[in-house]
Amino acid sequence: MNAIDKLRSLITEIVNGAPDQHRTLGGKYISFGCQQCVDDLETRITDAAERRDSLVHRSDARTHYNGLLKVLRRDLRAARKVQDSE
Repeated sequence: MNAIDKLRSLITEIVNGAPDQHRTLGGKYISFGCQQCVDDLETRITDAAERRDSLVHRSDARTHYNGLLKVLRRDLRAARKVQDSE
């Protein structure tokens, strides 16, 4: 692998995160499934649910937050599964 390919690979990893990594709200990459990851996902879910609940029913913004919550809850289940298997 030449220097340009290594640089592209590094930039891609920084932008997308490594496959087994989770990016916290603070921007730090941590291991997916660790306790800090689970805590971060729970915090995000709480924040998103509070924001969603403050919105008017049947609005586009509320629908957006419902979709976001669905993804966050799926990620939390996966992180807990990883945590339980360790």
